[in-house]
Amino acid sequence: MPNQFHHLARAVFTQKNKVLLAQAIGHTNTFLPGEHIEFGESAKDALMREIEEELGIECEVVSFLGLVEHKWEKKGILNCEINQVFEIKSDQLNTSNNPKSNEPHLKFFWCNGDELDFKNLQPYPFSALIKNYLEGNKDVWWESTLNSEIDDSNRN
Repeated sequence: MPNQFHHLARAVFTQKNKVLLAQAIGHTNTFLPGEHIEFGESAKDALMREIEEELGIECEVVSFLGLVEHKWEKKGILNCEINQVFEIKSDQLNTSNNPKSNEPHLKFFWCNGDELDFKNLQPYPFSALIKNYLEGNKDVWWESTLNSEIDDSNRN
């Protein structure tokens, strides 16, 4: 089976017990704003670049929240990703309206913390981590959907 690896920087924008989510038009899952980190680029720089590209706003990286590892299979390709997650602030965002996307295939919307379980947020550990964060838990995140068993058939 072919493999694909993704190194991602993700933003957690929160205001008034709400978190900003992104969704690709025509898809049912949601995700945190942000995207791929380019080779040789820092995660913080990648995140600020992606937020500028996606939302057209400037932001400030406040703190590192943690990592979430995730894997999924799509069309016979095993995908694995590492999400580096940061708390982000911007005075250009307000929960009174959903921000307009600069990219026609994406939309952004504010979600109440207690509704995260119903938004198909991917990777799925994000729902519980964000709810705990909104409740004041500031522990560093580390979650994984990878199992700990070693598959010897994939070793070199």
